[in-house]
Amino acid sequence: MKSMTNLWIICLAVTLLIAGCDQLPGARSSTLVVDLAAVAKATGQEDSMQVRAQAAREEINIQLGEAGRNLEQQIQEERDKIGDSPTQEQEQQLQQMALQAQQQYGQLQAEAQQQAQQFEVNLVLEFREAVKPFAEKIARSRGGGIILLADQTVFWLDPEIDLTGEIIAALRAESVFADTDTSQAPEASATVDP
Repeated sequence: MKSMTNLWIICLAVTLLIAGCDQLPGARSSTLVVDLAAVAKATGQEDSMQVRAQAAREEINIQLGEAGRNLEQQIQEERDKIGDSPTQEQEQQLQQMALQAQQQYGQLQAEAQQQAQQFEVNLVLEFREAVKPFAEKIARSRGGGIILLADQTVFWLDPEIDLTGEIIAALRAESVFADTDTSQAPEASATVDP
């Protein structure tokens, strides 16, 4: 009787272990993985996004330079109005105007940096959205229930659950990124106003 109880306990433990792992021996994992960085590199999107981000940064820097020149011009115009012998009050006003211009330019620099970063984030999101339907279709065909992104926090993964190669092949077969021209200017450049 005691051995029968032990057998039931062992069977129950094995059943709980299998249920807890949500896997039976030989069954495929419902959790799959894709390495988006590898997909981007293999499809040429890594270079394309870098070129587009650089073009956006250059455009933003041009606009920032123009804003800086406008601020300098405003100060110079005020100096010209005052003339060669300003009063102490006029000199203080000029110094105050220069300080405000520096502060405004600093704020414009911070906004330009944020705009460049947002543009880069949008490029990555756009890429992810283009890849997503292919990843989903492949995952469903393999009985997957969830797709995780492989990144630097993943120490090891079973190649059996890696969809990266299949996704790259599907994207190439559909020529999804074939028309990407890396010499294009950014589609949406930000504006920096003085």
